[in-house]
Amino acid sequence: MKKTKLIFLGIFAVIYLAFFGLVSFAETGKQPDPNMVKKGKVSYDKYCASCHGEKGDGEIAPPIGIRGPDYFAAPGLNGSAHSWHHTDENLLKVIMDGSSRTPKMRAWRDVFDNKTAEEILAYFKNWWPKRLLECQGPKHMSCM
Repeated sequence: MKKTKLIFLGIFAVIYLAFFGLVSFAETGKQPDPNMVKKGKVSYDKYCASCHGEKGDGEIAPPIGIRGPDYFAAPGLNGSAHSWHHTDENLLKVIMDGSSRTPKMRAWRDVFDNKTAEEILAYFKNWWPKRLLECQGPKHMSCM
């Protein structure tokens, strides 16, 4: 009986890792597809540039004495901030579901589909230098 449970758990673990541990992060760390970058620019300009900047350099925060304690500036997406510390899956989740840290980063799920979010992600990852792409996600700590 114990042997059967161990075999079952082992099979379950392999299947889980194959689908959620590998497939979910398939694009993390890879150069974006040029066709997706081109499509993503149109959507980025329409939905993202007003906060994250035309070139993805982020929002300039007001001085600490002026802004409230819960104020979060829209981060740079061009590699100047820490967006590359996150996996594609995490970045897509924030795009689609918004940020719990600030209402400024709204959920876009009701405005566009996952494909559009992937194109936007491809567009801003296109700004990242090769080293940041190689160090994206969990690998960023070993690249510092």
